[in-house]
Amino acid sequence: MKKIDIGNAPAYTSPNSMTLICTEKPDGSTNLATLAFWAFASTNPGKIMFSLNKGAYSLELLAEKKEVVLAIPGVELTGALIGCGTCSGRDTDKAAKVGLTMQEVEGTNIKAPVPCKLLIHATVAQTMDADDHVVHLCDIKGVYGDEDVDAVFGWKGYAEFAAAQQK
Repeated sequence: MKKIDIGNAPAYTSPNSMTLICTEKPDGSTNLATLAFWAFASTNPGKIMFSLNKGAYSLELLAEKKEVVLAIPGVELTGALIGCGTCSGRDTDKAAKVGLTMQEVEGTNIKAPVPCKLLIHATVAQTMDADDHVVHLCDIKGVYGDEDVDAVFGWKGYAEFAAAQQK
């Protein structure tokens, strides 16, 4: 084994499911941001955790509303993942910019893109400072899945996006 930089470690754990984090903006529209770091924290009761960069507009929105929808997008939304990760929702309607169709999510005003493999509606229970990120532990309020959608994954440490391949 050789010593590597932590920034290169995700290439060793690929593929990793790509995610769009959906939060509600003050005008009621949905903000979208590409999220790479998330995990299930518990299944009984259901909890997820994720981290956001301290400069993220989504972080401000979560601090105010404490509600989120994690969307695991289909491969058709690969371009949207890139588009939503390269600009701020503070001044941009990202859904319109990247041409997304949005869907209602039961139990919340936050909308999510179509198609998605999985949607997780959650509320923030705890936060923790993690230097350049903030970790959120969230209580799951609802989970919705579509077995017919192929999710998009980050490969080679998020250098490439593609569906998972079964071997």
